[in-house]
Amino acid sequence: MSSTLEKPAITEYPEYFQNYTKLLPDGDVLLILEQQMDSTLQLIEEIGEDRAGHRYSPDKWSIKGVFGHVVDIERVFAFRALVFGRGETTPLPGVEQDDLVAGGDFDSRSLQSIGEEFWHLRESNITLFKSFSKEAWMRIGSASGYELTVRSIPYIIAGHERHHMGVICDRYL
Repeated sequence: MSSTLEKPAITEYPEYFQNYTKLLPDGDVLLILEQQMDSTLQLIEEIGEDRAGHRYSPDKWSIKGVFGHVVDIERVFAFRALVFGRGETTPLPGVEQDDLVAGGDFDSRSLQSIGEEFWHLRESNITLFKSFSKEAWMRIGSASGYELTVRSIPYIIAGHERHHMGVICDRYL
């Protein structure tokens, strides 16, 4: 793989994900993913355990729930990248984010443990992404009834993370 992954065309992923990808600066998405590791872990440290259960509204996820959601969705999209990148063509189902958060029981965990999970997952995903050939990046798969290229996935992951860190800073802190 070349050192810089070319940004996908907006036709390479569902329109909804433009809400996330438009938040990213130009540049190497793998470097952006690496930099997010540091900034996200720094935010977790700044929040601390005493504020981690805060909800800005009773019907909203806690801060722990938001971080857990980011981890879960990254894991889902990384699985999609793995499957599509390896050439599997079976369509994958969607996931219901609220069910994942409820099933994750994040409020019973420490924020630090969720941060550690994020770090390990992100490290693993960056390693996976670096393993893809040019051909693998351009493979197309179907998930949730929509087609997307493998190369769109790290951009979606990075934009999704950036979106939710903004939500935490704007609405929770």
